[in-house]
Amino acid sequence: MDRQESRQDKVSRVAREVGSVIRRQARRKWENVRTAERNEGRKHVWRFQSGPDKTDRFLYLSHDAMTDGENPAPALLDQLRSGRLFDRLDQGPETSLILSRDGRLEAVQA
Repeated sequence: MDRQESRQDKVSRVAREVGSVIRRQARRKWENVRTAERNEGRKHVWRFQSGPDKTDRFLYLSHDAMTDGENPAPALLDQLRSGRLFDRLDQGPETSLILSRDGRLEAVQA
């Protein structure tokens, strides 16, 4: 019998899979971008720094979204792509976006 993947293991796996793709996409969008990521409560957050005089940008994904289904990473990436993640972060005025429960990319309310 195969060991079932724990929720935390799944969050970690999906964060690695999604993170590698969004870091690559961020490097295409912003030449000298630096990225960082961390768990923040029930969400995973990525920070994008594209220069010393630029505003930091953030993407939040809920752990619920990251553990929904057997292989959620492709679905999350599709939702981020259709929500135009990097275009919106680049053009503004949004600097922080969260993927909602229904798969829409929304501005984080301060």
